[in-house]
Amino acid sequence: MKYCTTLVFLPLAALAQFAPPPPGFEDPPTLVASEILQPEFVAGPNFTVRPPVPTYGGRNGYMIDSEFGVFEADGNAMLVRRVRELGAIARLREVSRTDEYKNALVTAAKSPVLAAKGLIEHPAKTISGVPKGIWKTLNRAGQSLKEVGERRERSEYEDSSAKELIGFSKTKRALALDLGVDPYSSNEALQRELNGIAWTAFAGKATLKLATLPVGGGAGVALTATSAAGNFTSALRDQSPSDLRLSNLKALLAMGCTRAAADAFLGNSAFSPTTQTAIVMNLQSLEGVKNRPSFVQLANSSSTGEGDATFFSETSRLLAHIHSNGTPLARVEILGQFPLAITHDGRAVVALEWDYAAWTQYASDFITLIKESKFGKSAPTGVLIALSGDASPLVIEKAKQSGVELLTRLSPGPLK
Repeated sequence: MKYCTTLVFLPLAALAQFAPPPPGFEDPPTLVASEILQPEFVAGPNFTVRPPVPTYGGRNGYMIDSEFGVFEADGNAMLVRRVRELGAIARLREVSRTDEYKNALVTAAKSPVLAAKGLIEHPAKTISGVPKGIWKTLNRAGQSLKEVGERRERSEYEDSSAKELIGFSKTKRALALDLGVDPYSSNEALQRELNGIAWTAFAGKATLKLATLPVGGGAGVALTATSAAGNFTSALRDQSPSDLRLSNLKALLAMGCTRAAADAFLGNSAFSPTTQTAIVMNLQSLEGVKNRPSFVQLANSSSTGEGDATFFSETSRLLAHIHSNGTPLARVEILGQFPLAITHDGRAVVALEWDYAAWTQYASDFITLIKESKFGKSAPTGVLIALSGDASPLVIEKAKQSGVELLTRLSPGPLK
């Protein structure tokens, strides 16, 4: 996966893998899981994180062994989500062994909704067995969608229109959020378990009790500014992806996006409904900050996959955090293919989802680039770099020597 940051850093980073660093610089290190992580993220009832943690392109790379398979977590934020998801899978499997679930399964087996499930997932095999009423409902709904002519390619994270229309997807979203996980997660193992339990709960008209997950509190790593967290969760629970896009469209237009730019962003299937909504709500939190539409346009033009979408989601969240915690921002600026912000007193603010920063040639070059760039008609009066994670002692020393204000651990996630 590529990240927007690689547009600035990757060529030099790649060369560094094959040659020792120049004098005065350091290679990104390989860390040790037990030394950097809180114990509950090193190992749990269903998983173990492998000890070596290579750092590359700003990310800590984790490999997770579990009874449900081997999982990669590209970065601290993704590690929290994957650990959370493994706990959710275990809870869902526990639910499938309860009497409550078994009773719901019996009821579900008698429901015509299960015939609709077959139609949705295997239409060629089950069309003859679908009750006529359900078939007509689904057919009319599908035709209506066709006539509306929705011009957006459905992303891999979303359920089909039919699942949404019969009400299954709402049950699934509620189930996922009750477990503290993203209903649009790209974790295939989680999606299989969610689908199985949600179909039974939906068709069997049952409310299944879920034990609270102990890891991380809430849904693990937050995706939105604190002020938007409650609205964010409610929106994911109550609104379909189409409804979310409509709400997001209204918000984007209100902050000054053109209709064409908003449609392009909302039509980009690299963004799940979750990351797309998080970006919009984070930008809304930047109330009064000028030029927010430039962030939307860059996010759309630079995002082709989940990694890019995550980068822009985390960057918007960190900017919102900075803005609401004592450093009001005046406007968004774009440096090449990189988003940053300018404060009212002219400082450049760079917010980075960066798990571990080493002092490398390209880090030095990036700081020089920011200090020498002109935003409007003048160079910045200062530079503030805010990292979600840690920086090496040498980075801290060099930043101080360069007159750069460095903030670390704005979002430490699983770190000690």
